Amino acid sequence: MAKKKDGSWWKLGLAIGAIGGFVAWQKTQGDTAARGQFVTDGHKGTAVITGASSGIGETYARHLAKAGYNLVLVARRKEKLKRIASELSLNHGVLVEVAAADLATDEGIERIEETIGKLDDLALLINNAGFGSYGPLIDKGLFKQLDMIHLHVNATMRLTRAAVTKMLPKRQGAVINVSSIASFFHGANSANYCSTKAYVRIFSQAVYEEVKDDGLYVQALCPGYVYTEFHDSNEYDEFERSDVPSWLWASADEVVAESLNSLGSGKVVLIPGFVNQAIVGLAKVNIEMADLRKLAKVLTGKA
Repeated sequence: MAKKKDGSWWKLGLAIGAIGGFVAWQKTQGDTAARGQFVTDGHKGTAVITGASSGIGETYARHLAKAGYNLVLVARRKEKLKRIASELSLNHGVLVEVAAADLATDEGIERIEETIGKLDDLALLINNAGFGSYGPLIDKGLFKQLDMIHLHVNATMRLTRAAVTKMLPKRQGAVINVSSIASFFHGANSANYCSTKAYVRIFSQAVYEEVKDDGLYVQALCPGYVYTEFHDSNEYDEFERSDVPSWLWASADEVVAESLNSLGSGKVVLIPGFVNQAIVGLAKVNIEMADLRKLAKVLTGKA
């Protein structure tokens, strides 16, 4: 009787090809000579940043203030925003406005829509506000999950729409929507997080197709694990940082620097870091965990 062939090895070959192909494709997206042109080519004005009281949002604020942008900082924690605003204004001589708003509510979104509508020098919108949760869908509070959907989907869509409306007449401006590499997965215990971040990524790609001929840029930033307060919330009480290898974590500075350096290149989906790009490459072939272990042995010469 003929021995049944192990069909998993062709998946490994496909996975290796997928990684190489995906990373190569990433490098071809946009004009590499144009990297960083948006921030460095005089597109100064006002940048509106949501989720600006900590983490990636605060880091964007620091980078852009240093580059000479005036800022509108949006978050729920008004006192924290005031401290950041005072520091950035003093250190960099830029104007920094604070707008306390809960973007998981219609009232909060409407307030920032109005703020955007009044800005004659709007140059950049960064939709960064968001949160995650970890655990089975039925174990997580219904209203907290609805807040996540409202924040990631409704707020992103409405504020992007408001910003693009202001930018189109001048044919100048950019929007960065912070998604996640989770947007490429359908991970158990993160049902709504993965789903809403997939919306952010696909929405950004679609909007860019609508505005790219009008001088506007849209970026969907898809980071992996980032050292911020994100995983410190009660929503991640079942999550252990130590379960994630240290080499999978990046600093907010690294992520934001790569995002701003790429803005203006025409690359819409930005996945910072080779490791994260490889992970997404694997996701694209639906490789199983057993095959991942075999792949790890192949790549380390232990097969």
